[in-house]
Amino acid sequence: MLLCKGEIPIEKNVIVTDINGKRIGATYPKRAKGLVKNGRAEYASDCEKCTIRILDTHKPTVDNTEVNNMSKVIDFDPRDFKADKSCENNVIAKYFVTDKDGENVIAYSIGNWNWDWTQICCDKKLEKNTDYVFRFVIVGGYCNTSNETSRFEIVPMPDGSFTDEAYEDRYTYDLAQNRYKPVLCKKTDEGMLRLFEIPFSTFDCEDFRFVFIAMHAVATLYAPKGISAYADLEDTNFDQLRDEINSKNSEDNSANVVMDFTGAHVTRSTVTDLLTMARFGKSENVCIDFTGAVIEDDKPDDIQADADDTGSDDITVELMDVADN
Repeated sequence: MLLCKGEIPIEKNVIVTDINGKRIGATYPKRAKGLVKNGRAEYASDCEKCTIRILDTHKPTVDNTEVNNMSKVIDFDPRDFKADKSCENNVIAKYFVTDKDGENVIAYSIGNWNWDWTQICCDKKLEKNTDYVFRFVIVGGYCNTSNETSRFEIVPMPDGSFTDEAYEDRYTYDLAQNRYKPVLCKKTDEGMLRLFEIPFSTFDCEDFRFVFIAMHAVATLYAPKGISAYADLEDTNFDQLRDEINSKNSEDNSANVVMDFTGAHVTRSTVTDLLTMARFGKSENVCIDFTGAVIEDDKPDDIQADADDTGSDDITVELMDVADN
C-alpha cells in the first residue's frame, strides 16, 4: 500500500475472532465490512463494529484461519533451509519419515542435548508492503530442566544482504516453554507437537532471512498441514508435560534403591541388615555396591545378637559369597 505525503495510513483496527470468541487476528474496516456482507462473519455486537466473529458455517475449505486468508502464507519447507555456516557446532539431520497418515515427509532435526548452538536459515524475496504468515510444525524443542534455547527469527535485509545492522532489526520469537503461544499443542509418540503461525509485514523491504535456533534440546521441524489434520491428537501443554515427567520420576525413584558402599568399612551385621532389606524390602530393584569394601568382624556382643536372629546364617552365607566376589 503506497501512501502520499501527509496521508494517514489505514490501520488493521478490527479484531477478528473465531466462533468461540478467541482472537485469531486483525483486519481493515473495509475488509471486515465485506466479510460480514458476504455472510462469512458477523459483528460481535450490534452497537460495536470493532470486532467481527468468523462463522463456522463459512470457514474456508483450505482449513486455514481467516487471518491467514487475509495474508499470504509461507509454509516451512525443509528443502529450503540449510545450516548456517557462521555456527561452528551445528548439529543437524534431514531425513524422510512416514507420518501418522502414512505419508512420507521430510523431517529436519536440529540441536542436541549438549550446549552446541545450532542455526539453520533460508533467504526469500517477498512483496513489499504485504502481510505474511509463516507456518511451521515443531516436535520437541524443550528439555526437562527448562533451560533450552529454541527460537525463530525473521531478519529483514533492506540492502539485499545479511549484515550485522540488519540482524539488529530482526524479529525474534521465543519458542521455549511456549513463551510465544502456538496455534495448537498436541501429544504424539515423538513428544509434544506444536503448530506455529507467525504473522509479520514486509513494509518497504523485499529480502528476508528466516532462522531457526536450537541449543540444549533436540527440535524436529516439519512442513505444516491444515489444522484439521491434527484434530485426532490429544491436546496437551507444558504444565501437563511437567506433571507427567514428575510422576514418572517418582515411580522410577520408588522402584529403584541404590546404595554405594564402595571402599567403605562395614561390619558383617550391617551388611546382613542391608541384605535383609534387599531381600524383603518393598522396592522392586535394590542395588548395593560393595566394590572394594572392607567387611570387618563384629564384636562378640554383636555376633551373639546376630546368632539369635532367625535366618541370619543363610544371610551370612550370602554375604560371604558377595564378599568373595
